[in-house]
Amino acid sequence: MWLFMENLFRWFRSYLVCSFKGGDLERLFNMCRHQHIECWNMTLEKGCCRCRICLRDFWKIRSFISKTKVRVHIEEKHGFAFFLVFLQKRKGLWIGMTGCILMLYFLSAHIWKLEFYGNSYYTDEKLSKYLSEYENIHSGIWKQTIDSPSLEENLRLTFPDISWISIRTEGTSLIVSMEEMVKYDAETDSRALPRYIVAKKDGEIVSMVTRSGIPKVGVKDKVSKGDLLIDGINEIKDDSMTVTEIRTVGADGDIYAVVTETYNKTYEFLKTCKKYEKPVFRWTLSIGNQSFTFGKGPGSDEKNKTYDHFTEIFCLFSDIYLQKDQYISFETLPEWISSAACKKQAEDELSDTIREFSEKGVQILENNVKIVMYENRAEAKGNFVLIESIGENSETLMDEAQNGEIGETHEYNRIND
Repeated sequence: MWLFMENLFRWFRSYLVCSFKGGDLERLFNMCRHQHIECWNMTLEKGCCRCRICLRDFWKIRSFISKTKVRVHIEEKHGFAFFLVFLQKRKGLWIGMTGCILMLYFLSAHIWKLEFYGNSYYTDEKLSKYLSEYENIHSGIWKQTIDSPSLEENLRLTFPDISWISIRTEGTSLIVSMEEMVKYDAETDSRALPRYIVAKKDGEIVSMVTRSGIPKVGVKDKVSKGDLLIDGINEIKDDSMTVTEIRTVGADGDIYAVVTETYNKTYEFLKTCKKYEKPVFRWTLSIGNQSFTFGKGPGSDEKNKTYDHFTEIFCLFSDIYLQKDQYISFETLPEWISSAACKKQAEDELSDTIREFSEKGVQILENNVKIVMYENRAEAKGNFVLIESIGENSETLMDEAQNGEIGETHEYNRIND
């Protein structure tokens, strides 16, 4: 760090790389030392001394050079003074730099983006619309025209659910930070449990842990899809076993069962592939409600061609968007795939399926999938025997839904009668 600062200081002072030859070199450098003139990076080769010296000190040693009869040659020039000479010869560069600085100053004096933090009930669009229509604050407004205290007061009065708000400018962005009033709801404070847990697949129960509710099945029981596993309704009975009260406690638990899952995929040797041509680009610049299009899309004389269309949208500033449309024409051609490649694809997808089971925590008991090769295709077929969670949350049972439909039919028939 110290070396960097020293080199930077010398660059601002400006220095020369000189070579001294002939005469009395020793006397010359002794005179420089006596006058506290610094020379650094000195090298001596074949009677020629090469070193660096500050520009101001170089003018001081002119009398020393004439006394010692040393020949001096300036090889390089470095520093701020020579950089200014370089700029004086290029007026266009000065004009460009000045114009760039003025443009940056002009653009930085405006607000180009509105940012909202802490809002959940009031959306960004709603707040932006209010600022634009009633406060005349929009993208491109001068920073000096924004009265933050007055704007904060108006927002608090207009939106009563805002308990605290702060408005500040940061760069070219207007930052609106706020806090909204939160209403405490005791019912939503605790996690809502489902009324029932039913089976989502057919299987045989191997493990069951009930945390809340009444279990309706046990280990080694065979269940079908839709069967009730845990009931979240608790019936309170008296001494005569009469139901006196029904409480909804919710159903919660972990149920694992042995299930069989079928696997069947076909891989044809004859497939179709796309042969792409050179892409065509179209750019659309949207500023508010105005849009400008550059480039061209598919021509009207190319309607018979098929294209893949890709769109990307870039947000440059608030209300300023750039859309890039890419059209790539292609031709569909038949393609034969070797039997070895088809078999490898089937093996890879089978391995991916097994890995997905492992990532989901599903235990594989049996893998009965086999890959069979035919003349024009390869088939991977069979089944997996798995141990997985089969519990599914539900608010109604299948029997209850059917009973509800029947009851509505009877009521409808009674009214007609």
